[in-house]
Amino acid sequence: MDVSLPAAAPAPSLAVSAWRDWSRSFRMWRLWTALGMEDLSDRYRRTLFGISWVITSFAVFVFVKVVIFGQMSKVSFAEFAMFVTVGFGLWTFINSMVIDACIAYAGSANWLMGTSIPYPVYFLQSIYRNWIVFALTLVVMFAAVVWQKAHWTPTMLWALPGLLVYVITPMWLCAILAPVCLRWRDAYHAMQTIMRLLFFVTPIIWMPGQTPALEKIAAYNPATHFIEIVRQPLVYDTVPWTSWTVVLATTIGGLALGAVAYATTRNRIAFWL
Repeated sequence: MDVSLPAAAPAPSLAVSAWRDWSRSFRMWRLWTALGMEDLSDRYRRTLFGISWVITSFAVFVFVKVVIFGQMSKVSFAEFAMFVTVGFGLWTFINSMVIDACIAYAGSANWLMGTSIPYPVYFLQSIYRNWIVFALTLVVMFAAVVWQKAHWTPTMLWALPGLLVYVITPMWLCAILAPVCLRWRDAYHAMQTIMRLLFFVTPIIWMPGQTPALEKIAAYNPATHFIEIVRQPLVYDTVPWTSWTVVLATTIGGLALGAVAYATTRNRIAFWL
């Protein structure tokens, strides 16, 4: 009598496995929102003002920057105040998200080694935590715009799709930077240095037209264009089509690279911890 065992089901492809991970992770929204809130709770535990320090510290930093650097600006105080407030608020989120993307795996090593939670949960945890802080920063940003801007136009609504980009971009940033910085630990410190340098070549505390040399460098700086798609509609009532072209091209390329990076590294993360 010939007894044969049933054939084993073929293993899913890397792309299918990656898709399942992301699909499961989005459905586990209660987990990554709870983890994100716990991170913030730990950060501000036993403080008197709690998370309101986000608004206070941001408002103080912006005020000091506007007062000091506004003396060297050729535009009106109102324009410079809006320019710096919105630009610095957006930069703060970009910088925090890049740095947190680098440690999305390394910072969750205990969870990664002790549970079978799909990896994108840790990406979404980081994104959610940063967006809570960013939402508080937006309060100060829009307060500055309301205070200084005399007229509102429909063009300003172009800031909304710009903010949508700030939801999508961190996903592929985490998918790319988290495994790279886990595999090569020096990459994290390199990214910190790069972001510090980018701050000075991004129009935040200086305005285009004041420093032609920096303006030429800023044109090749992706951070400049990610900031402009939100700042230009709010401050100048214009749609920066060139910046949108750069942002969309970067986003499409980033999503493709992020998908490949996640699919090809997901089975190696445990060995790199």
